[in-house]
Amino acid sequence: MFASTRNRLAIATLVVAATVGLAYTLARPADPVSSEARRTAPAIPVADVHSVAAAPHLLFRHAAIDANYNHLALAPIDAPNARRAATPLECERVAFAGGRGICLQASRGILTTFGAVVFDDAFQRLHALKLDGSPSRTRISPDGRLGAITVFVTGREHGYSSGSFSTKTTILDLTTGAVLGDLEQFATTRGGQPFKAADFNFWGVTFADDSNSFFASLKTANQTYLVRGDVRARTLMVMHDNVECPALSPDNRRVAYKKRVGSGLAPWRFYVLDLETMIERPIAAETRSIDDQLEWLDDSHVLYGVHRSSQSAMMDVWVAPIGAGETAHPFLADAESPVVVR
Repeated sequence: MFASTRNRLAIATLVVAATVGLAYTLARPADPVSSEARRTAPAIPVADVHSVAAAPHLLFRHAAIDANYNHLALAPIDAPNARRAATPLECERVAFAGGRGICLQASRGILTTFGAVVFDDAFQRLHALKLDGSPSRTRISPDGRLGAITVFVTGREHGYSSGSFSTKTTILDLTTGAVLGDLEQFATTRGGQPFKAADFNFWGVTFADDSNSFFASLKTANQTYLVRGDVRARTLMVMHDNVECPALSPDNRRVAYKKRVGSGLAPWRFYVLDLETMIERPIAAETRSIDDQLEWLDDSHVLYGVHRSSQSAMMDVWVAPIGAGETAHPFLADAESPVVVR
C-alpha cells in the first residue's frame, strides 16, 4: 500500500514538473539571441562610455548579436560606426534630454513584466517605475524635466492595432519620478468644441522647447490626428489629421511623422508638416513603409530604425533628408531607438 502511494506521488510529481516546464516554455518569449550566438558574434570596436559621452553622440539600443545585445549604447555622431560604448542598462526603447534619460525595459520569464528606469547623464538610476504594458514610445522634454511613456495594454474594448490592444500614455515628472497624468484624462477639443470618445488612444509624444507644450497622436473611430497638448492646463487640441508618431524639429517649426497612405502590410510613408502654414510634404528619399518614431539628426535630416529585411530581426538606423538632393542610407549599424545628444 505504501509503495503504491509512493509510486502515485512520484508520478504526480513528474506530471507537475512536466506541466510547469511546458508552461514556462510556452509563456516565456523566445530569447532572440542564444548564449552561444552571444559568445561567437563578431566583436564591435568598444570605447569607454565617458569618452564617447564627452562629445556629441547618439544613444541607442545596441542590437548587435554579442554580449552587449539589448544594452543602452553610445556612438559618436561624426563617426557612428567607428566605435561604440555600452552601459549596464538594458532597454527596449530609449529617450534622453537635459541630463536625464528614460529606459523602457522588459523582464522576460514565466510572466513577463515591464518597467522604466529614469537615469542621469552618468547612466545611474534615479527612479524606477512599473509599467502596465509592453514598451512602445518614450520622449523627454529638452530641459529633462518632463518625460512621456507609451505602452501597449490589453483587456480594453478599443484598440491601437487590433481589438485586443490599446495604448496608455503618461506624462512624468522626471525630478521625482511621479506620474503627472494619463493623456486620456486631459480635456480634448476639435474645432473649438469638446471632443471625447470611449475609444481614444494616444501615443508618440514629442515635447516643445518650453517643456510644457507637446504634440502627440490621437486615434479614434479608426482615424488618427495630430494633437497639441498643454501639460499645466491638462488640455489637448486637434490640429491635423492622419499623423502618427510625430517628432518636433529642433527649431520647433516642423513635425515629422508617419502617414497612412495605403492599406495592407505596408501602409505608411514619412511626411513633414510645417506648423505655420500647415502644409505637409513627403520625405521623398524614403519610400518604404516603416513603423518608427523619427528622431531629428539636425534641422534637415531624420533618423529611424529599419529591419534589414521583412524576414530579419536585425535592425540598423538610417538617415534621410527631408528635402531633395540626397538619398536615404544606413547611418548606424546594429541599432534602433536612436537619440541625438549634443
